[in-house]
Amino acid sequence: MAFDFSDNVQKLFSALTSTADLQTNLANTLLSSGINSMQNKDYKQAAASFRQAAALQPDLTEAYTYQGDAYARMGKRKEAIAAYKMSLSVDKTQDEVYTTLASVYVDNGQKSEAEKVLKDGIKQNKLNTLAYYTLGLMQEQDGRFSEAEANFRQVIKLEPKDGNGYYALGMALNGQERYKEAAVQLEKAITLKKEFSPALLELGRAYAGLGDMDKAQQQVDALNKIETSDARLSAAELAEEIRHPKISYYSNVKSSMPLSFATSSLLVLDPVTFIDPGSRRDFTVTFGFDSEMDIGSVMDPLNWRISKASGGTAGLYNNGLYSAKDVSVPYIPKSVTYDPTTKEATLTFSIGQLASSIDGTLDPKHLVFKFLGKDVNGKTMDPTADEYEGWKGGVF
Repeated sequence: MAFDFSDNVQKLFSALTSTADLQTNLANTLLSSGINSMQNKDYKQAAASFRQAAALQPDLTEAYTYQGDAYARMGKRKEAIAAYKMSLSVDKTQDEVYTTLASVYVDNGQKSEAEKVLKDGIKQNKLNTLAYYTLGLMQEQDGRFSEAEANFRQVIKLEPKDGNGYYALGMALNGQERYKEAAVQLEKAITLKKEFSPALLELGRAYAGLGDMDKAQQQVDALNKIETSDARLSAAELAEEIRHPKISYYSNVKSSMPLSFATSSLLVLDPVTFIDPGSRRDFTVTFGFDSEMDIGSVMDPLNWRISKASGGTAGLYNNGLYSAKDVSVPYIPKSVTYDPTTKEATLTFSIGQLASSIDGTLDPKHLVFKFLGKDVNGKTMDPTADEYEGWKGGVF
């Protein structure tokens, strides 16, 4: 009897096909079971199901991807990385898997590997917006602002109507102290995405960098109007960042120089010392700050100025009338002490009687005291409250 070769081959092929179909069906069943386990937060069981599915159907990319997700949820980063890499080896066109794998690398402290994966994702697909964005964020966090800028500009090119790209670019420009350019991008982000609290925060920083504290404060106010916890935290953060130290008060009780006195004879200030021509006496004035100050800065006499009011907000010394009896005032104090518990600085400066008579006069009310130093955090003084004058009756 002749051997029917074609018939046997057909039977064998049918048997193999049936087996393959059975494996495919079983793999899909396990994949579905794993997804259900993920939804129930049973990540261990989910990973086992996805592993079995991948074993039955090695080209089933979802099995590797979901397996990586399950491992990541369990904190098993090494296993998650291996699963995501397997998924990409089967199908390199999965844009989202590149960024997911990169994030696991970052969590595992492998930033260089994360960056390499993202660049691979971009090489695979030049339109992978998320890879550009994620790579830019990594570079921005590392202080590599110019590299981040290039990637964020690519994001904007690909997604010109998405506010996130403009926000990220604004961050990178702020990092390079290009505040004017940053403000333009951040304003665009807010136009495209209303109540975008991260962009409002960065815009406030840009305005502060430009020295426009009024506009910076407007961003604090805008953030406070957004009724979310993130916005409120951003408002508090920005308010603290733009806040600069101020002179808050003058202590008449702790000062020997009464800054409330109008033009007076030196004999009124001290009838004993100034009874002699050419006599001198040290006076003190004490100011309180609203912030903890840098001790070295506040105690450096060169960071203080004493002057006679010459107009404007401070008015005019002796009402603008020149008198030969006016005694001189030192431009810099002799010494400064600082009490960090009360945040008070005490300046000591010397006033001298006229050399030829005892008719010297002083206008304490129009003496202007200015501080040019910084606080304990290195912040410079608020220009609206770095001076004090008695005639003004407060700081300015």
